Amino acid sequence: MSVYKPKYKDPKTGKTKTSPYWSFEFIFAGRRIREAVKTTRKTIAVEAEKRKRLDMERAYAGMPQGESAARRVTSVADALKAYQDGYKVGHRPRSLAWVAERAVHLVRLLGAALVPEVNEDRIRAYMKTRLAEGVGNRTINMEVACLSRAIGHQWRVLWPKAKALEEPCSVGRALSPDEEQALLDEAAKNRSGYVHPFIHIALSTGMRYSEIRTLRWSQLDLKARVITVGKAKTEGGSGRMIPMGDNLIAVIEMHRDWCLKKLEAAAVSPDWCVFPFSNRVKPVDPSRPATTIKTAWEAVREKADVSCRFHDLRHTTLTKWAERGVPEGTMLALAGHMSRAMLERYSHIRMAAKREAVEGLTVGKPAAVGVPQESTKLEHSRNQQASKLLI
Repeated sequence: MSVYKPKYKDPKTGKTKTSPYWSFEFIFAGRRIREAVKTTRKTIAVEAEKRKRLDMERAYAGMPQGESAARRVTSVADALKAYQDGYKVGHRPRSLAWVAERAVHLVRLLGAALVPEVNEDRIRAYMKTRLAEGVGNRTINMEVACLSRAIGHQWRVLWPKAKALEEPCSVGRALSPDEEQALLDEAAKNRSGYVHPFIHIALSTGMRYSEIRTLRWSQLDLKARVITVGKAKTEGGSGRMIPMGDNLIAVIEMHRDWCLKKLEAAAVSPDWCVFPFSNRVKPVDPSRPATTIKTAWEAVREKADVSCRFHDLRHTTLTKWAERGVPEGTMLALAGHMSRAMLERYSHIRMAAKREAVEGLTVGKPAAVGVPQESTKLEHSRNQQASKLLI
């Protein structure tokens, strides 16, 4: 049993000082437990250490059956690491990246805590901290859900009173032509050599972010003017073929020449990635795809003053197809969807197209200029009245 007053270096004077508040430290099940009591009374610090020891012993002996004793005193960081290691089997690289992104902030804020210590109050405090950092509700919910999976129980079982944050119900939106152009203009000015062709491909083909990021030159047939999609999110999306227009081909050829110049190569290899792994300045390894274009995309979106997600570019393309009257079967083949319901989720008829459709309608017979057109019901009523008078 050990209580003590920690020492620290004063940032202003550089002198070593002793904190007026007590802390305790002890070893339990091979792990070092250290905690600040935030009291100036030693007797209270001693009692706090006793209670902590008792809580740890209860957790060690009273967790649900089927879990090892070592598991009961596992830290959050260790639980997440074990979960990530096991997750590598049978999951795609994109899914692994999703777990890694969620784990970063969980480890930062809860990594030192032991699993039994993560109660509903700790989860609420975590949510509050992340909200204060400007993170969206959906992202926070995904992080807490990832933590529950790492611990090995469902969210509602672990923290039934810590409710998930309300998420927006919007399924996305279609950009206006002005917003599209603003994004392309700012992307052309951006220092990244990837973001402009990346956005252009998305708006021209409706391909998903991951499908574009992992493209290889063997999938682009510039002579046949066709892109063959690789491994997609859905079975129906993998291997689908999407034609390319003149503008897209010109953009891809310019991007190819830029990559060759940066890589100091004479020609691209079919196995090379269209968007190679880079050091944020230039491509360095064409055998691997770029990890992300998030930084460049956010900069472009902010300067263009367009509030959207990258996935909204896909919504935009499908919406334009729908507005042009592209047959449903063709849209399903181009988008890689498996059902009409999913297609309806992505295609939005914009207000401009709705207004054009409404203004193009003609109701009834066109009226003569300057002569008001009477209702046919009114005319029929007058004819009936005239017949009765004749009888």
